[in-house]
Amino acid sequence: MRQTLPSSLLLRLFLLLAVLLAAPVQAQTAPSWEQVATEMVQRPEFAALPLQIQVQRERPGRGSPAEMQLQSGQCILHLRTRDNPLADILLTQAAPEDRTLWLQAVIAHEFAHCWRWQGDDPAMQQLVALMGTAGTDARAARQVQRQLGREESFADVAALAWVAQAAPQRLGAILTAFQRLRGNTRLSTGPHDTRAALDRVQREGFTAHLPLFLAAEALLDGAAE
Repeated sequence: MRQTLPSSLLLRLFLLLAVLLAAPVQAQTAPSWEQVATEMVQRPEFAALPLQIQVQRERPGRGSPAEMQLQSGQCILHLRTRDNPLADILLTQAAPEDRTLWLQAVIAHEFAHCWRWQGDDPAMQQLVALMGTAGTDARAARQVQRQLGREESFADVAALAWVAQAAPQRLGAILTAFQRLRGNTRLSTGPHDTRAALDRVQREGFTAHLPLFLAAEALLDGAAE
């Protein structure tokens, strides 16, 4: 006669198998955007920046999951990641084991906008004025696109300069994630096509011993020569 296992034992074995299969997935789960941003604000590299974080929780997120706004001398990082498919798409540009560092790099990109513009109100006002006329003035539109392209290139390069200092052994992986993101024409059009700057990083790397934002400027200034 063939023996069968008691149903209670079968249930315990099934539950154990489910736990074992789920464990690797849980181990690779990245922390929340809010958690990463809060930790990044506290890092000494960004301590001098006038940063605030605002998290949208009331309704599903739309548009960019992370966006920097400059207002009255403060840099406000808006996080719109709740039920936002773009947040999931952005996260999957990196391999599972790199996603925490990838999120940190994305946040560093936004912090770079703050560093670039804080205390430089005339330049910001000039850009805003150009944007106001870009819809009817082709020359202004081209100027806006060039200026925004420089800003996005700087922010990507600064994020990579931070990775080069914080986790140099993973720079190649995060650079690949940026290249994957910027090579996707559905996600990175116009000023967000920073592939030329990313190629420069891949070819030359960063000047050693410079603070991260100055290292980013040095690389881009060299690209302009």
